[in-house]
Amino acid sequence: MRTRIIVIVIALVVVAALGAGGWWLWANFGEGAEGDGGPLSASGTVEAEKIVVSSVIAGRIDSVVASEGATVASGTVLFTLDDELLQLQVQQAQAGVDAAQAALDQARKDDAANEEIRQAEARVDQANAALRMSQVQAGYATISAPTAGVLSEVVATVGENASPGKTLATLSNLKSLYVTVYIPETRIADVKLNAGAKVAAEGSDREFSAKVVYIADEAEFTPSNIETEEQRVKLVYKVRLEVDNIGDTLKPGMPVDVEF
Repeated sequence: MRTRIIVIVIALVVVAALGAGGWWLWANFGEGAEGDGGPLSASGTVEAEKIVVSSVIAGRIDSVVASEGATVASGTVLFTLDDELLQLQVQQAQAGVDAAQAALDQARKDDAANEEIRQAEARVDQANAALRMSQVQAGYATISAPTAGVLSEVVATVGENASPGKTLATLSNLKSLYVTVYIPETRIADVKLNAGAKVAAEGSDREFSAKVVYIADEAEFTPSNIETEEQRVKLVYKVRLEVDNIGDTLKPGMPVDVEF
């Protein structure tokens, strides 16, 4: 009888151990591991919209007004190009306007035929258009910040030649911040486009509002920079959120936690 009781006790202990082990495996590796139905949170890094500053025209850089790391307002002059040739073109175009206008005035004074006067008026319009074009072209010699932000990179120096499309500097728009996070495939259904979220940054007791602006259509393996190898083999969806930067507290590169 005593042996039978011992066998029963051992069997109960084994069953309990198996049950506990099964629960642990389910909690850590099963569908319930992601906490279905519970609060959904993720971690990411603050990023800023990057704007490339470049020249519209080719020319030698005369001055670099901007310095890396500086905060600039929209319209702040960052670079100037040698505009001597451009100013000569403006003067030439102005002389063309003066000549065309003088010819028109003389035609009217001489009481010329209507057709001749109309042709003279057309030449004045054409000369004015050429003048405006040269003035616009000369204006491109001054390169300004297209929006307010921080100069995260300045790559051009005085004496270099600027060319159309060549990067001179990179501007980070701190009014347009976002966070990219990766959501497990078992929880992606809980994330909706345009839904709100809360963002908390390390070192700040403020909570920032955010909005989901992008959800990837296809899952991918967790990027290699995510903590552990076990997490990296999971399938996740990339989600991007736009953050309201109250008081300009958030800066690019800050680690944050997002709660949906």
